[in-house]
Amino acid sequence: MYLKALKLHGFKSFADPTTLRFEPGVTAVVGPNGCGKSNIADGIRWVLGEQSAKALRGGKMQDVIFEGADTRKPAQLCEVALLLTDCEKALGSEFHEIEIMRRVYRDGQSEYFFNGQACRLKDIHKLFMDTGVGRTSYSIMAQGQIDQILSSKPEERRAVFEEAAGITKYKSQRREALNKLALTEQNLARVADVIGEVGRQIGSLRRQASKALRYKRLNHRLRHLALAWSGQQHAQLTSTLTELDGRVAELRTEAEARRRHLNEQESAMEEKKSQRSRLNQRVQEAQQAVYDLRSQKEAAENQANLAQIKRTGLEDRLESSRQNLGELEMQLREVSAQADTGAQDKQMQLGLLGSSDATYQQRNRELAIVEGELSKVEQELQQAKFQLLQLDSTVARLRTDCSGYEVDQKTSAHRHDALAQELEQVRQQQAAAAQLAAELDTRVEEALAEKSRAHNEVVAAQQTISTLTGEFREAQRKQQEIDRTLAQRTARLRILQQLQEKWEGFGEGAKAILQGRLDQALAGAKPRPITHGLEVKPDCARAVEAILGAAAEAICVSDMTTAQRILAQLQAEEIGSVVLHLGDAVAGAAAGAELPAFLRPATAALANPDPAHPAVSVLGACYLTDDLPAFLAYWKANPNFSFLSVATPQGDLVDRRGLVYGGYRKNKQGANSIVQREIDLRETARLLADDQKAHDDQKLFIDGINTRLQAAEQELESRRADVLNLTQQVAAVQAEQRNAQKNLEDQAQRLRRMESELTGLEQARNEAHARWEKAQTGLHEAEAGAEAQRTRIQHLETRLTEIRTDRDVKRESLAQARLELAERRQKVEVLDRGLDEMERRRQQLSELLVQRQQEIEVWSVQIDELENESAAQRASAARLAETLVVAQAQVGTAREELHALESAISAVEGTQHNLRVQADAAHQELSRHEVRLAENRQRAEFIVEEVRREFSTEIGAVDWKLQLWRADDEPEGLQPLDLDEEDDNAAPKAESDETTAEEPAPAEGEATPAAAEAAPVKRRRKKKEPRGEPTEADLAALEQTDWTVIKGEVDGLRQRLNSMGAVNLVAIEEYADLKQRHDFLRTQCDDLTNSKTELLKAIDEINQTSQQQFQVTFEQIRKNFEYTFQTLFGGGRAALELIATEDILESGIEIVAQPPGTKLKSITLLSGGQKTLTAVALLFALYMVKPSPFCLLDELDAPLDESNIGRFTDLLKKFVDESQFIIITHNKRTVSAAQAIYGVTMEERGVSKTVSMRFNHERGEAELQPQNLAEAVSAAKV
Repeated sequence: MYLKALKLHGFKSFADPTTLRFEPGVTAVVGPNGCGKSNIADGIRWVLGEQSAKALRGGKMQDVIFEGADTRKPAQLCEVALLLTDCEKALGSEFHEIEIMRRVYRDGQSEYFFNGQACRLKDIHKLFMDTGVGRTSYSIMAQGQIDQILSSKPEERRAVFEEAAGITKYKSQRREALNKLALTEQNLARVADVIGEVGRQIGSLRRQASKALRYKRLNHRLRHLALAWSGQQHAQLTSTLTELDGRVAELRTEAEARRRHLNEQESAMEEKKSQRSRLNQRVQEAQQAVYDLRSQKEAAENQANLAQIKRTGLEDRLESSRQNLGELEMQLREVSAQADTGAQDKQMQLGLLGSSDATYQQRNRELAIVEGELSKVEQELQQAKFQLLQLDSTVARLRTDCSGYEVDQKTSAHRHDALAQELEQVRQQQAAAAQLAAELDTRVEEALAEKSRAHNEVVAAQQTISTLTGEFREAQRKQQEIDRTLAQRTARLRILQQLQEKWEGFGEGAKAILQGRLDQALAGAKPRPITHGLEVKPDCARAVEAILGAAAEAICVSDMTTAQRILAQLQAEEIGSVVLHLGDAVAGAAAGAELPAFLRPATAALANPDPAHPAVSVLGACYLTDDLPAFLAYWKANPNFSFLSVATPQGDLVDRRGLVYGGYRKNKQGANSIVQREIDLRETARLLADDQKAHDDQKLFIDGINTRLQAAEQELESRRADVLNLTQQVAAVQAEQRNAQKNLEDQAQRLRRMESELTGLEQARNEAHARWEKAQTGLHEAEAGAEAQRTRIQHLETRLTEIRTDRDVKRESLAQARLELAERRQKVEVLDRGLDEMERRRQQLSELLVQRQQEIEVWSVQIDELENESAAQRASAARLAETLVVAQAQVGTAREELHALESAISAVEGTQHNLRVQADAAHQELSRHEVRLAENRQRAEFIVEEVRREFSTEIGAVDWKLQLWRADDEPEGLQPLDLDEEDDNAAPKAESDETTAEEPAPAEGEATPAAAEAAPVKRRRKKKEPRGEPTEADLAALEQTDWTVIKGEVDGLRQRLNSMGAVNLVAIEEYADLKQRHDFLRTQCDDLTNSKTELLKAIDEINQTSQQQFQVTFEQIRKNFEYTFQTLFGGGRAALELIATEDILESGIEIVAQPPGTKLKSITLLSGGQKTLTAVALLFALYMVKPSPFCLLDELDAPLDESNIGRFTDLLKKFVDESQFIIITHNKRTVSAAQAIYGVTMEERGVSKTVSMRFNHERGEAELQPQNLAEAVSAAKV
């Protein structure tokens, strides 16, 4: 493989597209300083991926773009392409030729291309890895890099040796493997922590998910059964609404017919009103016609008068034009006479002008002869002065050189003294730098300790936040429980209030009174139930209900008269019966004797008995007892004991007739129990207030936790900021530590340089003295030549003065002739302008004369036309007067017809009033039926709203048969989870593990006694199989459904759901997600463990292979270096030594170089030429092991003398067959070793161009390649 071509466009000084083609062998690049030769080396380094702008002699990467020149604008981008051929073996590529290109834009964007396809910088590095080609490999070596290679640290010299050993690829793979290993260990630790946390969460979430599953199944059945009941009720109401809709439609049709008849009458009325409007329009139009005719008549008369006035004016203007015509003819004759006189004067002046022009031409030719001689003498004088200027410049330069050489001698002496003093100062600075490095070591340790302390504070703050977060979540859970309880109590209070507003539990008669349907009988009185405002103790509700009996529905009235009216109206309208309490009735009296202990008055059941309350009078002579057998025994023993009734808290009752009421009763303390409902209303309102207070208190508690949590988070952020600041401080101190160490090394290197400089100062002072003596000799010769040139200049200046005097005389004579000629020309021009003016005036007068004649003819015609127009307008006015009389008669006729139509409209309006009264009556009947329809529809809408509110669905979409069918199915969307759940059809104790309203919920993870007892019989609930869609027979069987049973089951399901307490409904999905995450994390942990094992194995294999290859290659390079060093130096000693370390892949390389006759201990003490030869020896030692496909040497031979150049070129020729060499040089002997030469020139300032030549070694001459010979000559001057 070798470099075939290099293409540059816009790169540094190569503004134009430039292609340099190379062949195997040696190619030299020559040119003057500053022409852009080294830009070729920078271009190759840049296209291979150089990222340091400093290495390319720039400040930023955009500096490589052509910045413009005097005649060129800056480029917006630059690109460099490298074409390599024979690449199959060296690069392992399928391509015979490859092209690598890099492009950069002004905005800093950079692009890379491989064979025209975009690629990454990493791809280019990988392509050339271990080939000896690269931006940092030994294939590119410049003069300034010699010190970097030889003076760098031993550890930094490994790069070129690793490239030659072919282990760069392995080290890159090892570095990537170590990075992956560190990342894998971090991920493994993080996954282990997460698995532990997830494992702790999954146990608690499993129990919550099991409870949520039971809740969903119960709620599923409740939803479908409740929807079925609501749908069936709505269907009945819908049937009733259909009947009412039919009747309303009939009434609406009748009302519409009447409205339609009324509209017909109104349409007839509108037609007559339209006729009236049209007649009004006819009257207005006739009146407008009369007005228009009158206006036209007056306009015709005005036009006739106007035509007469215009005719009189035209006759006056015609007479004036005839007078002006005679005056114009007289002026025309005068102008013609003046023009003839001016023409004669012009001919005379033209003759005088010809004579003056001949005199001027003669004097002008004489002046030209004198000025030619003057120009010749001035040119000779200028050349003489230029030669004198060159001599003076030479004298000044030589004097400056002499002064400079004297200054150099003094500077060298002064520098020698100053350097000795500076050397002592540097030694002192080195000691101070060592002390500073020790202090910085201590500061780094202190900063690291402070950073560790801050990190511990961050960990403590995180733990505080974790604790507060747990408290916050627990408080939110309690808040949700309180909110659910508050919502349940609010709903219950609203239901009780609705039942109270509907007077549920009262008879029809009582409802009629309380709902205001008997206002006539009440006569303004406001009745109220006897239980209104009655506060009964909860444990005595059954007893009071039993004592009151039917009286619990009693309505209080003021007197007997009102009661009789109420009873009469109820009986007349057959509404129902009622119990009335008369306000003036006599209250029952309690027994005066002392009561036994087991007996107490019935009023004791009231929380705050008010003697004025009607119920107190009803409860008079009634008693309560907890021991009914004891009372019966007491009554038997005291038969005279007076009472109305005695009741127990369970509701058993004994009346004074000896009747005992008792035994089991169906629970009546629900919606229909009036006394219990009053108790429930008060108790629910009280509990609701307590719940609201608990809600507010819990909210304040949550806000407090949130405030503490925010403060903890702020504290955490503050601690993190402290850690960040301390990290920055540690980094800053470590940077100071590194700078101090580097400063210490720089001081040592500076000492070595200063000692070497002292040796060279004396030699420089002797050379400056020799150059001063040579400059003095040249100065004397230049001063003598300058004096001779000044004498010649004086002679030429005298001759020049004489010629200038003669020229001035000739110029003055020529000026007089020019003045006379100008005066003659001016007179001729004045006469020409006068003749032109006379001719223009004559033409104007002729045109005016013709114009006046035309006006006279036109005005005569217009006078006749105006006479005819006046007569025609007067005739038109007479005709319009006759038409005006006819139009006035038509107006009168139209007004009579309008009067008759007004009378007909008045008659139709009476008929229309009667029809409107009939339509209003039909509309009132329709309104009454619509009110009944609205009442029934409101009841249906109530069901619709209940379904929409509770189940978020529309009643129209509810099929009650399908809902009943689906109630036995499994809820949709349940995930198949491995959860233990009790069968819903198990014993009643199946719900005992749930919290109820009376029993506090057990702590999480703690089983209730009932749950612990039932645990042995817990079994997995069998999943119901879906029954599919119902058949017609299934739907028909559902027609026989007992809706009372369905309603009871709905109520029971609601009670079971309420007793379950708080349920986390998302626990099922959370459990499934958490379990899936746990399984996934376990898999990830296993994968990471396997990956770590594989990475460790790969790293061991890479280390073994790299060590073996490096040891073998290093030994070969060491032997080759000894050979090449002795060849270039003609003897001496050279060696390469590995610095002993535990890892051979990280050990440094020490270079030992001792030229013949020296025993230097450090290569930094070598001279510039010796360093160059040592670097070349190392380069060729590397090439003997692994030659690079091509090698670029940028002025590497500059420090070498003639003898060393010979050795260098001789050794170079031995490697021509192994590698391709491109050498940027100024040395002739190096150029002579090349097969081809590229010359770099700057024909245009700031823009580089190339010229190539190839040596024909058979004929011993060079063949010029380009067509531009001027560029070739410029390149050859090098």
